[in-house]
Amino acid sequence: MHTTHFATCLLFGALTSGVLAADDQHPLDQLHKDAEGLRSVFQSPQAIQMLDQVESIPVIDERTIYVSYGPNPGYNQIKWYTQTQFDALVEDSREGLQAFEVDASRYYSTFYGTPLVYARVLDLAHVYAPQFKIDGARILDLGYGQLGQLRLWAQMGADVVGVEVDPILTAMYDGCEAIGDIEHAGSVHLLECAWPNEDDCRQNVAGGYDLIVSRNLLKRGYVKPPSLNPKFPVPVAWGMEDEETIAHFFDALAPGGIVIIESLGPKPDPSKPWSDISNPWARDVWEQAGFKVLAHDQDESEYARTMGAALGWDEQMNLEEDLFGVYSIYRKPIE
Repeated sequence: MHTTHFATCLLFGALTSGVLAADDQHPLDQLHKDAEGLRSVFQSPQAIQMLDQVESIPVIDERTIYVSYGPNPGYNQIKWYTQTQFDALVEDSREGLQAFEVDASRYYSTFYGTPLVYARVLDLAHVYAPQFKIDGARILDLGYGQLGQLRLWAQMGADVVGVEVDPILTAMYDGCEAIGDIEHAGSVHLLECAWPNEDDCRQNVAGGYDLIVSRNLLKRGYVKPPSLNPKFPVPVAWGMEDEETIAHFFDALAPGGIVIIESLGPKPDPSKPWSDISNPWARDVWEQAGFKVLAHDQDESEYARTMGAALGWDEQMNLEEDLFGVYSIYRKPIE
């Protein structure tokens, strides 16, 4: 059974950081540039507010974490240690551990590019669920991958729970120091566990969410692969019947709450099952669980390419041929 790690990052208090010289580049310069570049892409007031919040995100001091690879490289063989954990190891146990530097930018974006792509979720909510207000909302991000969007949403007043299976994030965010001097803020809670696969994870996640969001995780190529790959985590809801899986989504939402699933990917290739970004669960399964289907496998490749161009992705790929997108949105009826 996977061990659940739970960390709470209440966003209050103060964070001190060094004063930059006039000619020094800001540690979060790329994030600031991305925010400006995306202003013409996103349309809703809450999405623009998310971009505005970048100016208030604190700079986190660089930290070092350490990685250990097992004899057979694969997800289950990798272990990560915080600096404190590393310091507590006996000398022999430190041999072979590799240092991994985490600067202010990587702290918020990890390995997945700008977290500002999550503003798309707020644009979609504006269109399909205009009653959704992020201030005071309870949000679950399944497979959050990076702290940036969670931090920004908390600055906007949301209480956010992020769930991930990757232990590097537990090490990277040890102590949850992403706090700042914020007059109005929500909170961020991080869980390292597999939802909805594990009983203890479901208990810690609990329910009452106004929004469940998942980007680039809940796609058929990941959730329903032809077979398990020992180098990767067990897929979401592996071994569960579809009806049981969707019932967990339904139960985790507050009445009137919504699920937004969005995925971007390359051109589908049957020889590469992971390239299938379609919804893993049929429309009628969501309907039978009690959901109102607002959108199911809606194509958004045009938006994805517009966003990609704004972020400079066209310098690394042919957007028209290599970038595709879909989204699905479901609402739990108000009882």
